[in-house]
Amino acid sequence: MNPGISSPASKRGIRHFFQGLIAGCTLLLATAAHAEPFVLAYTDGQVEASYSNLQAFYRNLSAVGLGSTYGLTVTGQLHQEGMNETTENIIRFAQSKSLPLYPTVSDYNEGIGDFDPAISHSIVNDKTLSAGSIKQLVTLAKEGGFAGINLDFEKVEPRNAKAFSAYVKALGNALHASNKKLIISIPPKSSDREPEYLQGYDYKALGAAVDYFQVMTYDQVGPGWSSGGFHDEVWPGPESGADWQQALLSYAVSRVAPSKVLAGLPAYGQDYSIGNRVHWSAYQEVITEHRAATHLDAASATPYATWGPVQSFADGVEWTQERAQPVLWYDDAKSIRTKAALVAKLGLGGTSIWAMGYENAEFWTAVQAGLKGGQALLPAGLE
Repeated sequence: MNPGISSPASKRGIRHFFQGLIAGCTLLLATAAHAEPFVLAYTDGQVEASYSNLQAFYRNLSAVGLGSTYGLTVTGQLHQEGMNETTENIIRFAQSKSLPLYPTVSDYNEGIGDFDPAISHSIVNDKTLSAGSIKQLVTLAKEGGFAGINLDFEKVEPRNAKAFSAYVKALGNALHASNKKLIISIPPKSSDREPEYLQGYDYKALGAAVDYFQVMTYDQVGPGWSSGGFHDEVWPGPESGADWQQALLSYAVSRVAPSKVLAGLPAYGQDYSIGNRVHWSAYQEVITEHRAATHLDAASATPYATWGPVQSFADGVEWTQERAQPVLWYDDAKSIRTKAALVAKLGLGGTSIWAMGYENAEFWTAVQAGLKGGQALLPAGLE
């Protein structure tokens, strides 16, 4: 027996060692808990299945974004033109489960059927409209019992970059003063200067003002467009390729604290035979209907299905019925796992999904596997 073990000094040393070990383990556990990925799922209030899917899959979520419901007008007035029974049910259910809710307030203009740059231009350049709209948003968050606001201005012009950053900072300060949070949804950029039409978004300034920075990494390629620098800038192509996502998210974390950044995952693809979206839950139906052959695009880690020869068109060439192509670009469980794994790879705060009602249980199983699997799921070239 070693006599040193029985000495008081040695006992104190051992006690201190275990105390330190316990403290270290506690710190590691606290860090791990803090690092749990934040999962923001958007509901589409215009799709009834959003409500039923929220009921089925809410345990996968950290928070809910209320999509297709709220907006601001060119005069700075808050509206809820999209409010309906589906969204009312979503709000009641989420609150019954203590799920944080964020009304998604956009610059969408029903009159033109698109996001409207005139809305942000008017609001951020007028002190009265700016202050008034901020007051309305804070009131919405407080009176609705919401966790905060999700600002979704998708058409901010380059000339308004500084004014928009100032507006977001003021909105964040006002919400924080009321113990509410601010999530901002941001179109994806590849650099400080590209693409030029997105220079209204100063990532560094905006990221400093918000709690979460939701990067809309979807709609990479679609009927009539193909984002610059990837997939040879032609369509058809991936809705949201892993290579494209990694490049854009890597830029985002160079300007914004990674723990604030939420990657975007689409629960929809593009059927180029009809020039329109197809929801995750309907992919197999399209593939079966056309007896399509399935393929994998290695660069984007994304599958696609064809039922005839496919012709490519340059970015900007409009989709028409004459240019319809027999191909569906979609995601499967493997591709979703791969893309969700970028959260761990890049140290992101989490992920976001557009939208509930489009997906099914298989989608959520894949998302959770990707978030937990991390780098082990990344294919060659993405590690």
